[in-house]
Amino acid sequence: MPSFQLYLLFFLGITVVSGIFLEKSVSYSSSSSSEEHHHHRKPHRHHHHRPHRPKSSSSSEEYRPRPHKPRPPRPPTPKPTPKPTPTCPSDWMTFNRPQGTWCVKVFYTAPVLQVTAQQLCQGQGANLTGVQDANENAQIAAAARVVINQNGGGQAEVWLGASRKSTCPLRTSCAPLYTFDWTDGHTTGVAGFQWAPSEPNGLIFPTPYNPHNWGQQMCLDQLISGNSDKTLFGYPHGSMDDTHCQKSYRLYACGKRPS
Repeated sequence: MPSFQLYLLFFLGITVVSGIFLEKSVSYSSSSSSEEHHHHRKPHRHHHHRPHRPKSSSSSEEYRPRPHKPRPPRPPTPKPTPKPTPTCPSDWMTFNRPQGTWCVKVFYTAPVLQVTAQQLCQGQGANLTGVQDANENAQIAAAARVVINQNGGGQAEVWLGASRKSTCPLRTSCAPLYTFDWTDGHTTGVAGFQWAPSEPNGLIFPTPYNPHNWGQQMCLDQLISGNSDKTLFGYPHGSMDDTHCQKSYRLYACGKRPS
């Protein structure tokens, strides 16, 4: 075989072997790179649903229904303490009137005008008292008798709380029971007017036997005797008389509501 052909065969053989060797080298390099790349690549994380974790006790109480606890019984509402029933002072008489309890006391003093007696009653939280009925009149007269006998006895007059009506200026203007009004703000009706015979006579001063210029008899008093059934002018003990407010008497009767 010619030398040229031998050379060509030799060259082809070398080329084939080199190609095979190169192919294996490339294949090995690619495989190594792939493994190295796979080795350094971060592993892929799969997202899985985590199981529900129970919250803290405080959070759990917020969502967990609390067991029902029975409410403690409410204490009974205390009843208001009843107010004590108003009563009269121990040294005052107590009269149970339809319009309410009334307290009365007879006082002794140096001779005073009707207006002064009213002021003295106001100092006791009271007024000159009226008389509701015949029973009250009798009890006031009995109390006044005790007081006058403790102070020398004899006859006396007690200032009471009444005033002549302006519509009854004369004795003949009105019937006796309707001539005066009670002024204490509590006494009602006319049953308490226990007039002496021929009273109220409505004397107007001055007169031939009395020079005082006092005008009409506008006030009222109760006549008292310390040791007899007869009083001034022969009138019965405890009877009433219209009188001038300018006169001065030693006794006065005050009346007030209980406290």
